[in-house]
Amino acid sequence: MQAAEDLDIKVLDSQNLRVELNSGSQGNVLLIKDKFGKVLFRDSITTNLTYQKTFNMELVPNGIYYMNLDNESRIQTTAIAKTNYGLEIEKESGIVFKPLFKIKDKQVRLLLTNPEEKKAFFKVYDSYGILVGNLKSKEVVLRKTLDFSNVPYGKYRIEIEINGQNFTKEVYL
Repeated sequence: MQAAEDLDIKVLDSQNLRVELNSGSQGNVLLIKDKFGKVLFRDSITTNLTYQKTFNMELVPNGIYYMNLDNESRIQTTAIAKTNYGLEIEKESGIVFKPLFKIKDKQVRLLLTNPEEKKAFFKVYDSYGILVGNLKSKEVVLRKTLDFSNVPYGKYRIEIEINGQNFTKEVYL
């Protein structure tokens, strides 16, 4: 698993970024997104050796871009600004931990770690797309059991939004 300090992003010159990941990064995904969430670059890391890549940002317009390092348990995000004067790392990494789900019988156990105490929004939809439950929380560790024993069998969609990241889990109960 990748430690946060193993991601190194450097501005090389006015139009180029260098990204380096230390060994042990296999299975991670590196993404560059624009401010609308459109993926401009995606690379699945298939080696445990040091990963290094240089990005030329000359052809993208001025604006804010987000470099995400996504692994099985979290998403690490670094904001990068492109201006007429070049590139600048705007905000050092923020980390969002992915929710964990455990399904047993007609219950879904949810665990979300939220060390920055960001507001998290939870919504549950039935198979028709009708909202059947919601919750907001800023707890550091949220443990919640969703009990589906009194609702019809079928497909339900659980959506979680925290710090600009969205996670969806479909369950059949």
